[in-house]
Amino acid sequence: MQEEERMQSSYKIIKGDSISGKGAKNIVTVFEKNIIEEENKDNSIINSYSKIVKSMIEDAQRKREEILSKAYEEAGKIEEEAYKKANEKGYKEGYEKGYEDGSKKAYEEGYAKNIEKARVEGEEIISKADSILKASVEEKNRYLKEKEEEIKRFIVDSIESILRQEIKDEDSLNTMVFNELSQVRNIETFIIKSRKKYCDQFKNQVDIWRERLPFKGDIFIIPDETLEEGTVVIEKNNGKSIFSVDIALEKIKEIFKSVE
Repeated sequence: MQEEERMQSSYKIIKGDSISGKGAKNIVTVFEKNIIEEENKDNSIINSYSKIVKSMIEDAQRKREEILSKAYEEAGKIEEEAYKKANEKGYKEGYEKGYEDGSKKAYEEGYAKNIEKARVEGEEIISKADSILKASVEEKNRYLKEKEEEIKRFIVDSIESILRQEIKDEDSLNTMVFNELSQVRNIETFIIKSRKKYCDQFKNQVDIWRERLPFKGDIFIIPDETLEEGTVVIEKNNGKSIFSVDIALEKIKEIFKSVE
């Protein structure tokens, strides 16, 4: 329940793994910062792809309607021509073979022949229109597949840029550590490790944390220059939590793989 509550904020980003003493892993959170401008930038790129695809489909549908309209128009002309030719043939043969019998026979033969021609040509035109629409849908799917990896890479790169920018912000890391401390109970000792420049800030926050937290145990701040930039390790008597940009990015990549 606590993990769900920590993920409710629309500006929280998954930052690492919480590893208990038994080796169990839990997703932990934290960098909180208004990143509306970056999100808008990401959305504008994705929206542009959507507009391109929508335009492709609309263009295909428009072409199909134009072809069908032309098909119906041509069918009407062919039928009219069939009727005209049947009458002409009937009139001619009526004089040669006897007007009534010759006219009727010639009319039926000419009309049937030209109507069949109109039907065949109409089916060919409709089939062509459907083929154009189908080809456009296939082209849309090919385009989306081609752009899918590009879009994913763009999103991951954008998030990485945001995270690496945030780790330079002192308030972000301070908030991250405070949120983690506020989520645990019955802990006697916290050992917080990070690079020296971050640890100096943490030390300035310890008294503030004590006032705001029910925790009454010890908090030790230990610089560790072997840790990656922006990485924070919080050790407790029942395990430890690790926060880093690399872990956050791995989690995001796992999410992408899970929806493929």
